Amino acid sequence: MLEKLRSKRFLLLLTIINLVAGFYSISYYFWQLEKTNPLFWIFIIDCPLYSIIFGINLYLMAKEKANPLLGFVSIVGSLKYGLWTIFALLLPGFIFAFPTLLVGHLLLIVEVILFYKIFKFKIKHLIIVLGWFLINDILDYFVGIHPYFEQQFFNEIMLFSFVSTFILVFLIAIIFSKR
Repeated sequence: MLEKLRSKRFLLLLTIINLVAGFYSISYYFWQLEKTNPLFWIFIIDCPLYSIIFGINLYLMAKEKANPLLGFVSIVGSLKYGLWTIFALLLPGFIFAFPTLLVGHLLLIVEVILFYKIFKFKIKHLIIVLGWFLINDILDYFVGIHPYFEQQFFNEIMLFSFVSTFILVFLIAIIFSKR
C-alpha cells in the first residue's frame, strides 16, 4: 500500500486535487477577506490553506524533496480543521445540511490517515507547529477572525479549537515516535 501512495503519478494527482480544492475553497472566505486586514488573511483561510500545504508537500514528496515541517503542519492542520468544521456543523444540527462541506472535510481527515506514515518530522517542528496553531486560535477567538459559525456555540467551538490544538500536536507526535 505504501508503494502505491509513494508512486509519483499518484502523488502528483493528489497534488493537483489538493491545490485545486484549496484554491477553490478560498472563495468561501471572500466576504470575510474583504472585511479583514490582509495581514490576517493567512489565518482566515484555515482548511484551504492546509489543503494547499498538503498538496505542496505531496509535490515535494514526488520530487523526493519532502519538507518535514510542511508535512507536520499539513497533517495537524488538515485534522484540526477537518474535525473543527464537522464539530461546528454538528453542534447546531447542520451536519447533513452541507453535504459537500462535510465530505470535503472528511476527505482531509482520510488523506491524513493514508499519508501519516510517509511524513517525518523533528521535535523542533512540534514546538513550531504548536506555536503556529495557538497563534491561529488566539487570533480566531480573541481578535475575532474565525470563520462564520453559529455564535450561540462560541464557547464550545473555542474550547474545541484550543483543546484540539494541544491534543492533535502531541498525539501525532506520540504516534510518529512509535513508528
